[in-house]
Amino acid sequence: MRDCLEVRVSLRNGGQVPVTPRVRVESNRGPTDWAAPPAPLAPGAALEVAVPFAASVPWRGVRRDTDPPSWGGQPGTGTEFGSDAVGAVTFSADRPQAGAVVVVEAVRAGLAAGPELPDWLGKRPPVQGDWVRTFDDAFDGSALDLSKWNNTGPNYWDRTSHWSKDNLIVGGGVARLRYEKKTGRHNDEPDGKESDYAGGYLDTYGKWVQRYGYFEARMKLPTAPGLWPAFWMMPDRGTEAGPQWVRQSTRNGGMELDIMEHLTRWGPYHYHIAMHWDGYEEDHKTMGSSGIYVQPDEEGFFTAGLLWTPGLLVYYANGREVGRWEDPRVSSVASDMMFTMPMGGWDNSRLEDSRLPDELVIDYVRAWQRRDLMQP
Repeated sequence: MRDCLEVRVSLRNGGQVPVTPRVRVESNRGPTDWAAPPAPLAPGAALEVAVPFAASVPWRGVRRDTDPPSWGGQPGTGTEFGSDAVGAVTFSADRPQAGAVVVVEAVRAGLAAGPELPDWLGKRPPVQGDWVRTFDDAFDGSALDLSKWNNTGPNYWDRTSHWSKDNLIVGGGVARLRYEKKTGRHNDEPDGKESDYAGGYLDTYGKWVQRYGYFEARMKLPTAPGLWPAFWMMPDRGTEAGPQWVRQSTRNGGMELDIMEHLTRWGPYHYHIAMHWDGYEEDHKTMGSSGIYVQPDEEGFFTAGLLWTPGLLVYYANGREVGRWEDPRVSSVASDMMFTMPMGGWDNSRLEDSRLPDELVIDYVRAWQRRDLMQP
């Protein structure tokens, strides 16, 4: 059901007593929340129950100083359901009585009605305050604004891909990170590593950083198997800190912030949020949720956002809160924004050449800062 966002079940009370049916969808990672009608179903009555894949309560990360460690977050929040790994639909009833009979007449999987987007989306942060827009690129020109962005950079994530400036395409009001089978050298440099697949790359390293604020992008995801697009942030302490690995260390208050990380195996409506800190070796720590579900608009786009203030991270999908972590360890280091799309990932399908090229399409990228949190 990777191309779906809900299951709708048509039910009829075939018994002699009122009954409140409950329905959920099972996956090998965990179930959806139970769904039920608001009142008991009378004998002979029929209705349809919708079972959304999205969590009914947004994910909340545990506090390191008070809660037991858990990748999955606080009990009763978020979901571990995987729409790409569905095994069954389960039926139950709330306090069933003798003579209760529920008839299942149909089970359908699909999408809900189009998303209801809040008026503030793309215009301001989701919370009140004295906010100033500090970054805005709607890609309205015919070339990348190199005063804001880099289209070359490192690739730590796979050994099969290289970045090419030709695979970051600006035009028609969008930026496209195109992934295709094309032999070339990394960053188009004569001595760059040669590989058979080319991809686009975007980051603001060395050109724009910000500590705290609200960060948002409107995007359309690729669908070719094996791709790993992401919108994320990494620390950048500036040139005085030394080489890039020191500038971007997730130790000493720094943190990787994954605002939207997607594996195409999951289907087009399902992504991941996460935080990583204290390096990537034996001291590495991480927290987040792989159960974020979002419905694109009629053009196929959705927005992902992050509100970052001292001790607080709040993640948004189409303007709806989907994750929150409150903890003193939340990053306190200015960070840059990144868009990457290598192949691979931890839970992905094999790359299929026949489905290439494919693209991560970015409509806009915006950031705001609360005036009292601005750094000199």
